[in-house]
Amino acid sequence: MEQVLAAELAALGLGARAIPGGAEAEGEDAVALACLAARTADAVLLRLWEGPAADLPRAKREARRAAGASELRVRVEGGTASVSIDAAGAPLFRRGWRARVGAAPLRETIAAGLLLACGWDGERPFLDPMCGSGTIAIEAALLAGRRAPGLGRVFAFEGLPGHDARRTERLRARLTTLARPARVAIHASDRNAGVLRLARANAAAAGVEDVIRFAREDAARVVPPAGEGLCATNPPWGIRLDEAAREAWGALAALLPRLAGWEVAVLGPERGFEKLLPRAPRSTVRIRAGGVACRLLRYTP
Repeated sequence: MEQVLAAELAALGLGARAIPGGAEAEGEDAVALACLAARTADAVLLRLWEGPAADLPRAKREARRAAGASELRVRVEGGTASVSIDAAGAPLFRRGWRARVGAAPLRETIAAGLLLACGWDGERPFLDPMCGSGTIAIEAALLAGRRAPGLGRVFAFEGLPGHDARRTERLRARLTTLARPARVAIHASDRNAGVLRLARANAAAAGVEDVIRFAREDAARVVPPAGEGLCATNPPWGIRLDEAAREAWGALAALLPRLAGWEVAVLGPERGFEKLLPRAPRSTVRIRAGGVACRLLRYTP
């Protein structure tokens, strides 16, 4: 999802371009913006030096002074080398709101990436009919409320020598002012009462429990909210098509006819499961979730 990340960084006001495995960005307050406001970045590396590999020993000595206590990350490709540090200090997908990790949780940054890949901006209704622990719906509520994901965290870059703490606090304050009440219906349902309790606890920890309407319901019988919106979901799937997964995808197939006019995004395996749905996806994006190759299947009106 490199293009999605690059587009998000560009929307934050940075010069950004997609590269294999991520994006390169530069601009005013680039590190702070990426850590505080990027929803799809898993990590932020601050590049301290780049040049000929032969100059690496000297560059490492100079970079050490700028890195403070941070560990240097050295990369060598052919005759070129770079020295960077982890500007965040911890993975950015750890938003801090998970009350408890459920089975096979979807990473928060992937959930946000699914939404942004579909161009969802919180201006049309949202539905996840197989919400599990609520990750996609919670990220949708945070996006709809324009709440930057990193506002409540302290990052490694803030401890670097010469860091301007007042400048970072001004940026935090500016990002905070962008928050607003969600303007659209956000629905999340699941037939499993246990995971719904977990989803509600996660939503409460994220401060969006009053934004999401949770319901215990089988996906085959879900009635979408009024209007035309986005349905994004991560139904059960695995290496093999077991009976539980077949039943879940069958329920999704029963729901699709009631989503006329809606865009539908489904996270699924590389092949096979989409054949259980009544129509072929308009487009697919290959991604990795939890180290497993999968695809984002998009069905547009």
